Amino acid sequence: MPKMIHTVRGLVPVDELGTTLMHEHILQANWSMRMSFKDWFDYDSFIEWASEDVKRTREIGVETLVEQTPVCLGRDIHAIRDVAERTGMQIIASTGFFYSENQWMFGRSEDNFVKWLMKDIEEGIQDTDIKPGLIKCGTDTPGVTDLNRTLLRAHAKASKVSGLPIATHSWYKNRSGISQMEIFEKEGLNPRKVLIGHCGDTNDLSYLEELLRMGCWIGLDRFGDDAKNPLEERVNTLAELCDRGWIGQLMISHDYVSFVDLGTFEWETKRRQDPDDAKYNSRYIHRYVLPMLRERGFGDREIHQLMRGNPRAYFAED
Repeated sequence: MPKMIHTVRGLVPVDELGTTLMHEHILQANWSMRMSFKDWFDYDSFIEWASEDVKRTREIGVETLVEQTPVCLGRDIHAIRDVAERTGMQIIASTGFFYSENQWMFGRSEDNFVKWLMKDIEEGIQDTDIKPGLIKCGTDTPGVTDLNRTLLRAHAKASKVSGLPIATHSWYKNRSGISQMEIFEKEGLNPRKVLIGHCGDTNDLSYLEELLRMGCWIGLDRFGDDAKNPLEERVNTLAELCDRGWIGQLMISHDYVSFVDLGTFEWETKRRQDPDDAKYNSRYIHRYVLPMLRERGFGDREIHQLMRGNPRAYFAED
């Protein structure tokens, strides 16, 4: 019996995930603002826009998106499901709490956080029968604070109970990927079920190899975000890691969001744009990265491993 994974449209055999982008987002729109101001965000027009965006990604050859939006970043399972149904894209949803230290989090125990994570995992997300295929957590510029340590431990416990893999948001400048792995190791997690995200923002090979030696996967997952690390540098780092024998622990993706209300982004501006007006979208790897890799001698076998084999192995791990 093949191992199955939850997508927003039901269970799918892991062997049928196909070409997979491991770190993407459909929507990040703050629920407090959505509830307080009706013109903050228009759901129906967003679904039209995002469906066209994701449809183009499916047409370029992507079969599965892993939607890594946790609870407190504006996760909306209805939007994820509606886009999946309109496009036929296999989308894997996430549970989890981000690194942000929201007021409601203070004073809660690890077990209390586990309780709410398990509610998503066992009962379904947002009063639906849709279950997550992934647990998402994070550590950012503040590093591992007391609250962040509690959150990381709680996510590790939920992973052990449920069997779901973990993916993280990390910040290389404070080496938080190492800190995360040290906590996960103490909690007894299988490192093959851990994906440390945003490692592609740095070209520090010593840091990346230190992580890889811990046995986890690393996400080179912001291809297209040249402000954090230019394309040429990202490709150089990927190619060098592969030359050093690490291809079996690498995931490539974009961390692209069809719409996010972070900073100055306004829905009224976004809705008037075409999904390909910006070069940075979830087609970027196929359009720009894979041709560069082929020029460097990557063949079908290596590209298949990065885009299909590695995601399948991650989700298939017991």
